[in-house]
Amino acid sequence: MSILNLDYKPNFVRFDREELYQQIISFPQQIEETYFQHQRNEIADFYKSITNVIICGMGGSAIAGDLISTLYGDEFPIVVRKDYKVPTYCNENTLGIVCSYSGNTEETVSCFEQLEKQKVQIVLITSSGRLKYFAKQGYLYKFIPTGFQPRAALGHLFFAILRMLEDVKLIPNQEVIVKITHLNVSNKLKMMAYDVEEKNNTAKQIAQRIVKKIPLIYASNPKFSAVAYRWKCQFNENAKHPAFSHTIPEMNHNEIEAWESPDMNENLLPIFLCDFDEEENYKKRVSVLKDLFTKNHFNFLEVSTDGKQLMSKLFSTILLGDMITYYLAILNRVDPSAIKYIDYLKANI
Repeated sequence: MSILNLDYKPNFVRFDREELYQQIISFPQQIEETYFQHQRNEIADFYKSITNVIICGMGGSAIAGDLISTLYGDEFPIVVRKDYKVPTYCNENTLGIVCSYSGNTEETVSCFEQLEKQKVQIVLITSSGRLKYFAKQGYLYKFIPTGFQPRAALGHLFFAILRMLEDVKLIPNQEVIVKITHLNVSNKLKMMAYDVEEKNNTAKQIAQRIVKKIPLIYASNPKFSAVAYRWKCQFNENAKHPAFSHTIPEMNHNEIEAWESPDMNENLLPIFLCDFDEEENYKKRVSVLKDLFTKNHFNFLEVSTDGKQLMSKLFSTILLGDMITYYLAILNRVDPSAIKYIDYLKANI
């Protein structure tokens, strides 16, 4: 089967039937609407004496919590829960952020009910469904627009959580950093748009390299673990493509040994997500790994972050992954919006 031309726009119309592309490139607009146009609710004044945070969500809704933990988890305890249950230690001094784009996610609704019983200070973030109904019972909440695939609503979900943390005074105002992030991702998306030819489009070029390969995304340090996992999930959902992720230095203590079997690894493609300002200890580990792969004739790719602020680096790299997986979906001749197996599972449990 011939490789599709990513510079031929009808190919996008042919496969992207629900216009996921438009949802992906709306990320800067999502920041504008959810962060910069936000109005604080006075109910936030009643949220006090918070000592820890739990963020409950699944799939595309949970990745926002992972990124919040990456950015602020060193300042106060943050746990991201992707399950039906919450820890028994959650109490009246816990801030419970319940995040479900649909508002009906089975596991997340279960967590909400338990947090309520444990008298946790609850914040609800959703677009509709049961959680939207519960939100009107006196909780602090943020409603976000409908019409998105949950994974494509990351801008709304993340910046809604960010605003809630500001509103309850757990973190200071982040407006300056968010403005820098907004500018960086806006510029990044322009460079990866589908009307930018492949010879000048990094996302299209990388997508072509991954056809018929299984990507293994390696975060060069733990701060980019959530980004590597997001890439893995986007390969799965957008491109219907197997992918896996791991993080250095932990990967150096187990998965590195799997590369001793060259015959089993010929269809694998390591992708290093590296920080432009990498600390020396992580940089050495990545360098040794690349040398090892080169000596054993394994191809690999390396992607470096853009920007100076961590938030900006995280989201510009995430959007690169979103665009790569979108283009790979077209090359794989699949609809990037469709989630047939997820829908099948939901219908049969």
